[in-house]
Amino acid sequence: MVSMLRNLVAVSIFLCAASAGAAVMTVHLDRPGRAGTDGFDAPWIMSLDGEIDAAAPARVRAALARTGSAAVAAYLDSTGGDLFAGMEIGQLLRQARANTHVGRYVAGRGNQGGAGLASAVSRPGVCYSACSLAFLGGVYRYVGEGSQYGVHRVSRASGPAAGDLDTGQIVSAGIAHYIRAMGVGQGLLDLLVQQGEHGIYLLSVAELKTLNVVNNGRLPADWSLEVSDGGEYLRGMQDTEYGRGKIALLCDQQKIQMFTFYQVGDKADAMAVGRWAHSLLLDGGMLALPDPDSVVADKGELQTFFTLTPEQAGRIAASRSVGHAMQAARDDATFIGFKVDIPGAASQKVRAFINHCVAPRS
Repeated sequence: MVSMLRNLVAVSIFLCAASAGAAVMTVHLDRPGRAGTDGFDAPWIMSLDGEIDAAAPARVRAALARTGSAAVAAYLDSTGGDLFAGMEIGQLLRQARANTHVGRYVAGRGNQGGAGLASAVSRPGVCYSACSLAFLGGVYRYVGEGSQYGVHRVSRASGPAAGDLDTGQIVSAGIAHYIRAMGVGQGLLDLLVQQGEHGIYLLSVAELKTLNVVNNGRLPADWSLEVSDGGEYLRGMQDTEYGRGKIALLCDQQKIQMFTFYQVGDKADAMAVGRWAHSLLLDGGMLALPDPDSVVADKGELQTFFTLTPEQAGRIAASRSVGHAMQAARDDATFIGFKVDIPGAASQKVRAFINHCVAPRS
């Protein structure tokens, strides 16, 4: 789509807050180390720094080819540059299922021949103009504290020319299509157009979240009423940077039964036979659960089954998120688990399903 748009417009379009002639974007990869004691491999770290030039997508493509099928976390620190190159970088990052961060990644080398990352920090950065479009390519997107994300209107590097009105309409339509494809609110395009060519509009934290520019590692939850041979059940599911969590609520003789499903990879078999303290995760707090009725490991997924008390079911009905936590001991500060958000529209489904199930029958 981006290459077709570039050919159609056939002019140099820039979205940049920096002066012309700035250094081209550098693309740097850090090899992944281990993600601590959990045993999961850490992602490759891709650092994208400087003005986005027309050749930058080729360097990003070459870097992504080195990572194979491994996870990638891209850190962007750029004032902008070539519009089409920015969108092409975004498409490459989305195809690679990469995550994006605004900021600078500073890694410390380990003692394994330079291949390990002993320590690393993320420092604040900026992502303006064309970079703001490249950033949208991340599946999971983060703007860290102190970092800035800003937009402004498209401008030509060579100044006004005949047909600029038509060109502007074509480019705006292309940007709108790109923003929709990345799952971001069209209000972002409105902010971009309204700002004008000069000056940067910095989005607030609230605007970043409302427009889905950032999702902070969590895609929208999906709640739906499903039908199986055993009857109806309510299913909530949410994908996050750490895997997919799923909850199914069934009604059996005025009791809510809860099934939880969590992707834990090759650790599932060992976890299924371990001794764990189980809890409901409700709006960030915990409510103790008894031992589950059953625990099964199936193809890297841990599946647990509980019969809930009326109090536990009622707490779910009143919550904005629900999940399942497993701790080695009840007082441990850490846990393994997940939660599924219950947004406004879904909360009505959850309350209605639970209240109908547990209501006294006349």
